[in-house]
Amino acid sequence: SDENKYIDKLIEEISSFNIDKDQLETIFIGGGTPTALSIENLDKLLSYLATHFVSVKEFSIETNPERITEDVCKLFKKYKVNRVSIGAQAANEKSLKTLGRVHTVKQIVDAFNLLKKYSINNINLDFIYGFNEMDENDIYDDIKLVSSLKPTHVSCYALQIEDNTIYKIKHITSQDDETLAKEYNLLTEKLSSLGYKRYEVSNYSLPGYECKHNLTYWHDDQYYAAGISASSYIYPNRYKNTSSITNYLKGINNKEVTPITKKDEEFEFLMLNLRLIDGFELNEFKNRFNKDFLADYKSELTKLKTFFIVTESKVKLRQEFIYLMDGILLDLLRT
Repeated sequence: SDENKYIDKLIEEISSFNIDKDQLETIFIGGGTPTALSIENLDKLLSYLATHFVSVKEFSIETNPERITEDVCKLFKKYKVNRVSIGAQAANEKSLKTLGRVHTVKQIVDAFNLLKKYSINNINLDFIYGFNEMDENDIYDDIKLVSSLKPTHVSCYALQIEDNTIYKIKHITSQDDETLAKEYNLLTEKLSSLGYKRYEVSNYSLPGYECKHNLTYWHDDQYYAAGISASSYIYPNRYKNTSSITNYLKGINNKEVTPITKKDEEFEFLMLNLRLIDGFELNEFKNRFNKDFLADYKSELTKLKTFFIVTESKVKLRQEFIYLMDGILLDLLRT
């Protein structure tokens, strides 16, 4: 079957990487729903990864609630998958229906409890907010679910309407900026009162449970990626795999290669690191770019000083302006 072939090609691609196995710290299986694979193919993939990369500290997988079965949990346990991200999306039936989800709230709870039964305790719940049928009560439902299940990590993403997606086709629209900001602030405030620290614009965790894999992206560090449309960053290039399943299955993967200049790298470093609530270390900027950030961006920082907290060792955005980050960054990074 195509699925069997795809897993074979995926493993072939991963085995072609020039990876120092002892340096690989995290693995994240995502992009859609990996657990939609047959049990045999999931076993094959997890078994390959678990035997080839034994030094991995965080081994994550994304899943939809209805895919979590005893058999799937047994495989996670066997191959030491230690972090699972559940695409909950909403905590009431009305919103799940609006978002075109096939699972129920009960299935979210059952999936969560089943993972716990197999001692997988590091669990993220993913939520979507900001669609036009949503109101404050829906946010309270999300918070109630978090409060009762107590996951270690919560992600909340504002709905993005892309062309040719089910949302666009179903005429679901996103809310105006003011409503979005209100919902975002409510989520942040309620999650904070439950002990979740916002450590990135859309991500919250209990202390010590930040997603190490995603921090790699936000710190603008390097990573390998495999599969259709996968994007990697191996300095000094960014790579994007073919988006054609037909070609990928034939073993044709003409990667798009984008060379990253020092100027690009600096732009990306600032853009990504300032998404983090803790910002970045001035020392790290100096070591990486051989420049003094405060001197180099002096005029921009003077104009934007209300938005930033600058100490002798760090630069970060003030928490209350995190939501306006895109505009502030455009002003800071005038290119």
